[in-house]
Amino acid sequence: MGSIVLEKARQAGIDVTGLTFRSQEVRPGYVFFALKGAHVDGNLFIPQAVANGAGLVVSAQSKQKDLSVTFYQSDDIDKDMADAAYEFYSRPSDTLNMIGITGTKGKTSIAYLLESVLAAAGQKVGVFGTVNYRVGGQKICDAPNTTPAALTLFKLLAQMKQQQAQTVVMEVSSHALELQRVRHIWYDTAVFTNLQRDHLDFHLTFENYFAAKCKLFENVADVNNPKPIRTAVINIDDPYGQKLAALLKGRVRVVTFGQENAADFRAGHVREFLTHTEFEVNGVSARINLLGKHNVYNALAAWAVAAANGISQEVILKGLSGLPGVPGRMERIDAGQNFFAFVDFAYTNESLSRAFATVAPFKKGKILVVFGCGGQRDRTKRPLMGHTACSQADRVFLTNDNPRCEDPNQIFADILEGMKTFSNYEIIPDRAQAIRCALAAAGPDDIVIVAGKGHEDYQLIGTKKNHFSDQEVVRNFLQEKHHV
Repeated sequence: MGSIVLEKARQAGIDVTGLTFRSQEVRPGYVFFALKGAHVDGNLFIPQAVANGAGLVVSAQSKQKDLSVTFYQSDDIDKDMADAAYEFYSRPSDTLNMIGITGTKGKTSIAYLLESVLAAAGQKVGVFGTVNYRVGGQKICDAPNTTPAALTLFKLLAQMKQQQAQTVVMEVSSHALELQRVRHIWYDTAVFTNLQRDHLDFHLTFENYFAAKCKLFENVADVNNPKPIRTAVINIDDPYGQKLAALLKGRVRVVTFGQENAADFRAGHVREFLTHTEFEVNGVSARINLLGKHNVYNALAAWAVAAANGISQEVILKGLSGLPGVPGRMERIDAGQNFFAFVDFAYTNESLSRAFATVAPFKKGKILVVFGCGGQRDRTKRPLMGHTACSQADRVFLTNDNPRCEDPNQIFADILEGMKTFSNYEIIPDRAQAIRCALAAAGPDDIVIVAGKGHEDYQLIGTKKNHFSDQEVVRNFLQEKHHV
């Protein structure tokens, strides 16, 4: 099954030199895919692409008048992009050990833990994730999406293969599965973490959301998958994990992990600290420098994948304990202050609840939280997060997250619907000011959680992307205060 786009180019005598959906990247001989996005219509940039030397233009729309280059009207442009990229970049994923991780929460932490374990086993690892894309521990670029568009994905996979990567760990988003970004990638191992409320603005229903996640496992179980050993690693404590395991029974090797139910890899005797977590897996003692029981699930997932890939228990333990932390995931910032400060990527009600649950056993003073909700995203979670924040924290500093092009006052109004019966909050729209106010209000043994943006080093206000880092704001305030 070849690429109809590249075949069209061959028929027109075009020597294809590159593929892109960004008109400014076009060079002579490039194929330009004119994508109609949510905010920008690539069809408007066809003249620029042609001026830059595009040999072939692909669009879902009909041909523009007076277009001087070869044109192909696509019935399914996402599919055609994936087909073209797979062929143009010489099918790089076919010979790489491909591990895909999907689920609402935990993908990034599992990817970091697994990368650490695989590196401890002497492997060179490529990673596609929410924080960035990297190979051999070196960042290639920031991540515009958790899972990049097919053209970017296959280009980077080819680069990783050229750099002698053996295994590629991918966070696979539900959007990527629906939009065919991972079409033509045959996975050796797929991981299911959990399913919680998120992305319903895109999927509309929970069942649609689950169906999108299932596509990764249908890939692993597909009889056409050429990978010799195919494994599904599933959180059996999650009801949707149980449902998925039942769907895959007898079709593929299923490996389960959990803390509550019987599982192939089951954790117990969990001991939590504000610096690390200790636990046992099937009677073997382990330690991670990540906080909370939810990270025990993440460690279990990494353990199960590594074991399925033939890595020894000794190396697994070394890799898990060797990871210092995950950017923006309950990341502790310590400048010698007499209270705790954490930055966490808690942007859903479940993840905000989990952040509170992680620190609650160690509460000696007050818990203060800074949070907001992103604009132009699922509005149904906003009042839930407002209620959770006010009911779980002693003081709440409501602020802007990434308002994007939505009116911040509307976002606040939605959140405040869940805060009607409370008075322990204040609204400070300027995020840096809100963070500083929370830190200034903290007393001895208090716990401050700055939630929502985690690893992000930007803030989206209107159509502008401004540099902004929660970690930087926290560190600068603490260093000024403590003269570190």
